[in-house]
Amino acid sequence: MLALPISVVIITKNEEASIARAIASVKSICEDIVVIDSGSTDATKQVAQNLGARVFEQEWLGYSKTKNKGNELAKHKYVFSLDADEAFSAELIEGLKHVFASEPRFAVYKVNRLNHFAGRPITHGAWYPDWQYRLFDKTQHQWQETDEVHENLNWNQNTAIGTLEGNLLHFTTETEAYYLKKMETYARLFAAKRKASGKGSNPLKAYSSAYFRFFKEYILQAGFLDGQAGYKIAKAHFVYTKGKYL
Repeated sequence: MLALPISVVIITKNEEASIARAIASVKSICEDIVVIDSGSTDATKQVAQNLGARVFEQEWLGYSKTKNKGNELAKHKYVFSLDADEAFSAELIEGLKHVFASEPRFAVYKVNRLNHFAGRPITHGAWYPDWQYRLFDKTQHQWQETDEVHENLNWNQNTAIGTLEGNLLHFTTETEAYYLKKMETYARLFAAKRKASGKGSNPLKAYSSAYFRFFKEYILQAGFLDGQAGYKIAKAHFVYTKGKYL
């Protein structure tokens, strides 16, 4: 099968358990897989190299800056930003083939991400639909380096956005404890950014925002239809929201 003119960029640190799945899912259509590793002490780099990826060591600069380093090393103009715990679905591969059957019409494409909690796909609540802007022309767009918590592309309301067919599979967590720890890390990053901008903690905002988020995700967005997993996700987001404002 002919490779498409795209580079896949993955940033890693101790992703031995998931990197093989990510790379294997894209190999059928991509010959340029760039892995930017920031200090892995497990077999992440060796696994990636054995699967044909180009691996580079890079001191951690934050999500956006580290991803932009990977974009600079990509061979192709179009870059797909893939996380180590994600994978292409068969439908997404077909969608990418369709886009590159001719010259792409858009400089940025969004894809719907199907998140998994402890092996189960989640189709309600805050997790689905989950649109992500991942395929883009690196000569026109890059990650905004002012964003340290969640990276965003520097597109604006006038940018025409294309839509990819198929889901991007996201294997978010295998356990509730791991996800809670991940949310705590994000909360601390958010709090640090908030403090740096001169904003203090606000208990009223913390608890009111946390309770509203739980109600919105679990009730209004029908998270309860995902059963126990839906409850655990909404609870984790309650903890995250409370923590980031406290």
